[in-house]
Amino acid sequence: MTRSQPCWPVAGLDGGRPRPMLAGVTIHADLSGDWQGHYVQDGRAHGISMRVVQRGQSFVGEMRDADTLLAGSQKLDRTTMGGDTMAERLFGEVEILAELPERSVVEGEVQGRVVTFTKTYQGPTHTSVRLAGKTEIVLQVTGHAVRYLGTVSVDGDEIAGHWSIEPKDGSPRLRDRFLLRRAGS
Repeated sequence: MTRSQPCWPVAGLDGGRPRPMLAGVTIHADLSGDWQGHYVQDGRAHGISMRVVQRGQSFVGEMRDADTLLAGSQKLDRTTMGGDTMAERLFGEVEILAELPERSVVEGEVQGRVVTFTKTYQGPTHTSVRLAGKTEIVLQVTGHAVRYLGTVSVDGDEIAGHWSIEPKDGSPRLRDRFLLRRAGS
């Protein structure tokens, strides 16, 4: 039987030192435990913490957002309004205030060092949009989901990547970066 060294150390196995393995066998990072970090949205970092349990390649857990009240503004132009120049003239810049549930459920998978998971908020997300100081529109969404795609560091103590929210109404996709570090590392 041919043996080879893994291309990266696996945290928790042999003290994190490489150990022999069968050629062609992929070792999946073990994410079980507590993680802390942030995601970036509109140029600002927002704290998050995550606790997961992994079985095989799949993991489940929960995530908590430190910032549950998010405020900002956005200029509605032809791009954000699907080419509608009338909407651009009517609305211009809008103020947005979003209130997120603190807790969310996380479900994902690990393929080698690649991590994908979906964070689904538990409870309604309330969004208030004020149109050019005129009218206020209040939206409530239940089951708001955010998709994450990242890579586990070689030492298994950091996950870095991007999050995205797929639009449901033809608006542009939201996307930015995130970073999580294993608690205590």
